[in-house]
Amino acid sequence: MSSSYQGDGYGAVSMRVQGDRLSGTATGGPCGFEPDTEVLSGEFQDNVLVGQVLLCQVGPQCEPRVQQPALVVFNPEDGAMTALFRLKDGCRSPVLKNDSFLLLRPLSHEAAATESVRPASAVATSDGAGSSAAQVAAGLGRQGEAPPLEEGQRQLASGNAAVAQRHFELALEKDPRNASAVVGLGASQLALNDVARAVRTLEANRGLPRADVQLWLAYAYHREGNRVRAREALRKAFEMGWTPAGRSSEAAPEQALREDIKDLESLMQQQRARKRGPVRAPAGAGNTTP
Repeated sequence: MSSSYQGDGYGAVSMRVQGDRLSGTATGGPCGFEPDTEVLSGEFQDNVLVGQVLLCQVGPQCEPRVQQPALVVFNPEDGAMTALFRLKDGCRSPVLKNDSFLLLRPLSHEAAATESVRPASAVATSDGAGSSAAQVAAGLGRQGEAPPLEEGQRQLASGNAAVAQRHFELALEKDPRNASAVVGLGASQLALNDVARAVRTLEANRGLPRADVQLWLAYAYHREGNRVRAREALRKAFEMGWTPAGRSSEAAPEQALREDIKDLESLMQQQRARKRGPVRAPAGAGNTTP
């Protein structure tokens, strides 16, 4: 990987690798970097560089340059390096696509394609959650090919919760009231065992008119160990029209809440029967009913 890279908006970056440590320097470009400014640094954990990226920013009350912590993923298939960022509200960066995505491509594709890459294994992401480097590379390498919500759902279904989480966050930046993105983000956080954050995500959106938001909130409370709140949220999901239907996307909450689901189904059936009132036997020969 010791070679030159080109970013769509970043400009040329010269990479140098020593052992597991990488350093990238740049000059000029949209940020107007001084000669040989270090813009990328960190250490590799398999195919993922855990480090920092220097970004320039524009916007009121935004630092002109900021060091952002980053997970930079190296894709062994084409040598590309990708990363997702979340800037502060009101800040923009001319070197990021949609103010969130960085893509660096090797200028010497053949050299990058023949580079030896070690097998991928589980690594720790910046959120503290375990994820496969190969899965992360595959997911981020598809950035831009599909809308964030669609790609997040695809990644979550494939088991790439760390990648899915970032796509759902991007979807919510565009539409904070998107119930499908809220459910996806909460499900991703739960898959990453970030239960406290999942509870906050789903609680903040419990007013959305979608039964599955309540279902996943019930599951989050269950994972938190709060059964009273879990049953309350599950009851609301039922009242909003949710019923267990064996959907693959809801397998985790259905399995975890199966006893409460059975109890609430039985209770609601009894309530419906009481509302209908007693059934009278038909009058006729041999019937004592007057």
